[in-house]
Amino acid sequence: MIKEVAFVAIAVSDAERARKFYQETLELKPARSQMGGAWVEYDFGEITIGVGCHPAWQPSRDGTTVALEVNDFDDAYAKLKQTGVSVLSISNTTPRCFSFA
Repeated sequence: MIKEVAFVAIAVSDAERARKFYQETLELKPARSQMGGAWVEYDFGEITIGVGCHPAWQPSRDGTTVALEVNDFDDAYAKLKQTGVSVLSISNTTPRCFSFA
């Protein structure tokens, strides 16, 4: 069902502190930046790690977000429902990206 990890998204509370950690401490090179630097993406071959700071998206001790790319969204969603996965809502956050909550 899953063909690859599309990206990993990490919520942070302090964009500047996160930028310093990822770019200065880990020596990662930013590939793209949006929202005035509040969202920065770092590419690793086929995978992108996005680090972002937004009032509506807070860091959580529960972990981070991993986006999984599928060949057929409707088919993958149907299979998830058949296995009993609880989906509270689905939103089309971009033309190519759906979020489950």
